[in-house]
Amino acid sequence: MYKKLTFIALFCVLLLKSFCTFAQDGTTTSATNSSSTTITLGITEVSLLKASADIINLQLNQQDAGLSIESSASDSTARLLMSSVISTSMTRTLSAKITAGTVPPGTHLELSALQPNSNFAGETGTLIIPTTLDGTDRPIITNIASCYSGRGAADGYPLKFSYTLDVNPATYGTLRATTGAQIVVTFTLTAIQ
Repeated sequence: MYKKLTFIALFCVLLLKSFCTFAQDGTTTSATNSSSTTITLGITEVSLLKASADIINLQLNQQDAGLSIESSASDSTARLLMSSVISTSMTRTLSAKITAGTVPPGTHLELSALQPNSNFAGETGTLIIPTTLDGTDRPIITNIASCYSGRGAADGYPLKFSYTLDVNPATYGTLRATTGAQIVVTFTLTAIQ
């Protein structure tokens, strides 16, 4: 019992001494009228596309006897909606290619992107002249940076598809009447290079 009392007394003396020393040092922490915290900010890289069109029907029809069929048919009702945020000064390229189906012999399928409406925010990029589509990625817009197109029916890049006869009249003999030949065109927005 004596040992317990000695230990308790010694403990109380040490505790009292530490309070006195702490008060004499002046090293107490006190609240101030300012404080700081670290916040990490970030924006994710974005590369999103959506085509807003149903099936587009392009048909080269007959004209009068003695004339060729119509030389071209065009449609620009399709819209390509886009959201892009880049992470460096490098820009993106929008390309298109045929991924299913075959363009009938003696004809070409051309594509060009047109200037979007005023709902487009950011840089629209550089629009390329009409490009003949095949199974290889063909650029239609280059220098795309951070932008978004809007989601309305008239927003986005209007896509003009043109179905045309080959300019070489010697290929006219390869034409065959076809209906319902479907072509799938796939668009790709490149990653930052």
